[in-house]
Amino acid sequence: MNHFLGIDIGGTNIVFGVVNESGEVVFEESVPTSDFESAEKLADYISTAVKNNFKGNLSSIGIGAPSLNRETLEIEYAPNLNWGEIIPIKTIFEEKFSLPVYVENDANAYARGVKVFGEGKELENFAVVTLGTGVGLGTIINNAVVEGSNGLAGELGHFVVHQAGRECKCGNLGCLEAYVGAHGIVTTAKEKLEFSSGGSALHKIQPSDLTPTEIFNAARKDDPVALEVVDAVCHDLGYALSSLINLMDIENIYLTGGITNSGNILRRKTEKHLKTYVLPNLRSKINLKITSLNQNGGEILGAVASIHEFSKATIS
Repeated sequence: MNHFLGIDIGGTNIVFGVVNESGEVVFEESVPTSDFESAEKLADYISTAVKNNFKGNLSSIGIGAPSLNRETLEIEYAPNLNWGEIIPIKTIFEEKFSLPVYVENDANAYARGVKVFGEGKELENFAVVTLGTGVGLGTIINNAVVEGSNGLAGELGHFVVHQAGRECKCGNLGCLEAYVGAHGIVTTAKEKLEFSSGGSALHKIQPSDLTPTEIFNAARKDDPVALEVVDAVCHDLGYALSSLINLMDIENIYLTGGITNSGNILRRKTEKHLKTYVLPNLRSKINLKITSLNQNGGEILGAVASIHEFSKATIS
């Protein structure tokens, strides 16, 4: 049986694992991105981890990466990575592993994962929104991933939701990522805590320890400040998604990422705001869900699904 290595490179965490041709994750690990000063160091670490935990042979490697140039297969100017402006990620891993390496934009890879392994198997058109340090979008139309001229289609995180708003790491102002990305959510919470009376459970958390998960969990318990933050996040996300729906007539949208683990509050509130901006004849057709792959190694399966697409390896 063939086995494949899937790697997802995120701004906060890197997830990798070995998947067999039946789509079962037989080994996986997550490590902080900040542990590695370069992509070469990451390749060294993953090579050692795989050798220590998997005794079979790998057939090929799939990598989901941010800010990927589809022509050069290099990571270019990724705002949430500190490994340099141009990172030849495919070459680095090919030289380390001596295996075929297939690299895909991380959100597009996740969309492929939903298509091959998840709810998208029978759908011709759908979108996947990844919510983490950044905000990504993978869109499949007529069974094909929308990549754009440079492979950068789907940079939903840099859709402007507040003109002249916060500065984003990309250098622009008011990007969705500056409000709905992990750092943006925490920033909003800190701003609201400064002007609250002190009745919030969030006041008991040191500012340096505040996380989106803490904020969403407090909102589920009806904490007033946390609810304000979550409502602001869901409003901005819903506004951005409504533009996607109005432009492309997409009915099925799947959410994934850290904050989707906080229960139904994100989906429910985002859908409420989204429907206020969507064309009236589309409102009843929207299907906004948290993908089941979120709990089943979705990032790894997405990276491996890219192998399936580009090499035509048998994975199902």
